[in-house]
Parts: sequence; structure tokens; C-alpha cells
Amino acid sequence: MSELDSKSKERTKQSPSLKARALRLLSLREYSRKGLAAKLAESEARWAKLGGDQAQEASDTRRLSIEAVLDDFEARGWLSDERFAEALVRRRSERYGMRKIQGELESAGVDSKQSAKLLAGLKETEYQRAYELWTRKYGVAAPDQKERARQYRFLASKGFSSEVVVKVIGGQQPD
Repeated sequence: MSELDSKSKERTKQSPSLKARALRLLSLREYSRKGLAAKLAESEARWAKLGGDQAQEASDTRRLSIEAVLDDFEARGWLSDERFAEALVRRRSERYGMRKIQGELESAGVDSKQSAKLLAGLKETEYQRAYELWTRKYGVAAPDQKERARQYRFLASKGFSSEVVVKVIGGQQPD
């Protein structure tokens, strides 16, 4: 009978520690503090649903333990909103305009002063990036109003400002 008990204990999965899960997530890509907290809270809820050892923990206790792990990771330099913001801007700048990137930074919880500093560098290259994207997608000026509207909507949906889009659609070459 004790043999069966030991086998059943072996079968039940024990959740990895909160710290281990956070470290695994950070090893895959950069996260903002807000994004990593959401991922860890989701993970905690999933393990609690499965009946893991955290099932008895109250939600306040879970939140506090997540905050403690995040504070520890920030102190060690493993979690940085600044690094996350730089990585996001670098990843998205080729395909998206300032408005779209700014929205993503805001939703990720990045400080507005920090994002303004990064977006200032993007503003200088906004037209060039929009023109290159338009050239890859279309390459030729629109022959009629319907096609111009379609090209305009495409660039606007990518987060480029209306002034930049009008210049690109109008056929103005970059300097």
C-alpha cells in the first residue's frame, strides 16, 4: 500500500518555482515589468486550477510573491523596462510607425519619459521607413483614387502619421 502511495506522489506534477518560471520567460525574450507580472499571474492561476501546491495560496499572497520576484530580478539587472523598450523599438521600427510603437510601449507599462526619448530617434526616420515599407508593398504610384485610398489605409494602419503617409502616397522621394 505504501508502494502505491509513493507512485501516486511521483505522478502528481509539482509546479516549478515562481522564480524558475520567471527566469525561463526572461530567457526567451525581454519583458516589461507589467508584462512579466501578467504572465506569472496567468501561470499561477493555471497551476492553481490544476490543483498544484499553490492552490491554497490566496490571491494577495500570490501577487505579493510575484512582486517580490520582480523586485529581486530588477535588483539583479535581469528585468529592465528600459531594455524591453529598446528591444521593442528595434524589433518594430522597420515595419511600424511611431503611433503604433508608442501604443505598444504604453500598453506594456513603459514610463512615458523613457518612451519619449526612444521615439524621438524614430521621428527622424519616420518618412524613410514609411517609404521603404510602401516601396516593398506597392512600389508604384497609385493610378486612381481607390488605390491611393488603399495605400493610405495600409500605411496609416501601420502607425505612420498622416503627414508622412500623404508625402509617400504623393510620390515625394526621400532625401
